[in-house]
Amino acid sequence: MLKVEGLRVAYGRLEVLQGITLEVPEGKVVTLVGANGAGKSTTLMALSGLRRVTGGRILFEGEDLAGLPPHEIVARGVVQVPEGRRVFARMSVHENLLMGAFLRGRRDAARDADHVFSLFPVLAERRSQRAGTLSGGEQQMLAIGRALMARPRLLLLDEPSLGLAPTLVAQIFEILRAIHAEGVTLLLVEQNVHQALSMADDGYVLQAGRIALHGAPAELLANDEVRRAYLGES
Repeated sequence: MLKVEGLRVAYGRLEVLQGITLEVPEGKVVTLVGANGAGKSTTLMALSGLRRVTGGRILFEGEDLAGLPPHEIVARGVVQVPEGRRVFARMSVHENLLMGAFLRGRRDAARDADHVFSLFPVLAERRSQRAGTLSGGEQQMLAIGRALMARPRLLLLDEPSLGLAPTLVAQIFEILRAIHAEGVTLLLVEQNVHQALSMADDGYVLQAGRIALHGAPAELLANDEVRRAYLGES
């Protein structure tokens, strides 16, 4: 579904992504892990059109997305859940969800919102509440639900467990499994390496703007370098 070839992104003279290549097959979960500053979020922003690509190609079902504006990328079915949730704080939960369906119009939005509420019952209880007053975990649920309103075919998730208590992390990952079971392909950026690899079909390790390792999750979890660097094991 997604094939990234030699992707390069620079901030001024600093090249943050130095020619990374990866693939996300349709119907699979692929995870991209790495330390802070490795370029994980930059990768997702480039895929979403939020960072200018200075080299390489981003092929989504054969079409190069590099250079397209973000709204056209969303219209093709590539939707990002950003790091830090980025909800519209002064708008209600329901209004945030409607914003996720902005490109499609409101005709089917009510049905899609009902589906989101079925996945996140707590959001249904708070549908009229301002998003900025939700807890961190509830805001993360809302950010995922808002992305689902755009009917993604490929969902990009940037650190969905960041700052959440362990019980909420487990809940978020269970919901991601349910979303994947509905046929949505996932590309997951996550510092919780064990959780990310436990649900993935394939994994990449990003290091200083380059792909350092690639393999099956079990192979990466057994890799001594991964265990030392990302799992805190000697």
